[in-house]
Amino acid sequence: MKKPIKIRKLIKEYYIFIRDFLSALFQDKLSYYSASLSFYTLFSIIPLLVIVLSIFTNLPVFENVYTEIQALLFENLMPTHSKEILTYINAFVENSGKLGMVGVIYVLFASMMFFKNYDYIVNDLFECERRTFWSSVTVYWTLVTLTPIMLVLSFYVSSQIQIILDKNQFTDGIHVLEVLPFFIIWSIFFLTYKISANVHVENKAAAISSFIASLVWYIAKNGFIFYVVHNKTYMSIYGGLSTLLFFFLWIYISWAIFLHGLKFCHLLENDAEIEAIK
Repeated sequence: MKKPIKIRKLIKEYYIFIRDFLSALFQDKLSYYSASLSFYTLFSIIPLLVIVLSIFTNLPVFENVYTEIQALLFENLMPTHSKEILTYINAFVENSGKLGMVGVIYVLFASMMFFKNYDYIVNDLFECERRTFWSSVTVYWTLVTLTPIMLVLSFYVSSQIQIILDKNQFTDGIHVLEVLPFFIIWSIFFLTYKISANVHVENKAAAISSFIASLVWYIAKNGFIFYVVHNKTYMSIYGGLSTLLFFFLWIYISWAIFLHGLKFCHLLENDAEIEAIK
């Protein structure tokens, strides 16, 4: 009789764990946070892209891969109508060289407001204290500067691997660059999950949560493209404004997936700590 009781107790414990786990993962505030970050993204995305693309254009080492990286950025920033968005943003980036003192102040202000909001949300999800101002600047400046370097290294390593594969008749059909975007997104998610919160995050928790989040994001991107291509309602109603509408929608979806993955990372981290105590 003791064995069935133990099994029922175990099932009950797992049920409670899964219930609490899902309840924490799908909190209402995650939707509000996604909307908040989407709003700040609209104001800060140009300044941030100006900073990132300026790094690419001013350093000779990035010349050979600049076009590929630019295409990757905009195809993922806006899966549909990426050419139109690319044209607009390229115009903004070209005009950034004419920025006066007021323009520079705006770029700094918009970037700081975005990261301030992001820092508050991340540390709230991880239930920890916020960083000091200078600590936040250090961490997020590291993210902004490391991302271009990671992109360049990814393209360089992938191209070298592809050259080796093409030399062998048994592996010449393998195309590394086709799966590269997914691994780049995974790497960026992993890095941000690892260092964003003002608390130590284990590699295992960051790797698992970032992999699942990037996989969901990649599937969502393809689903979003399919929906936009086959749904002509918005185009007939909004006309040219539909591009902007879809851009806003995709930004929100991306933040929603990212934040749910971040919360999942926190839950995995908590679960690991509880198991360690036991």
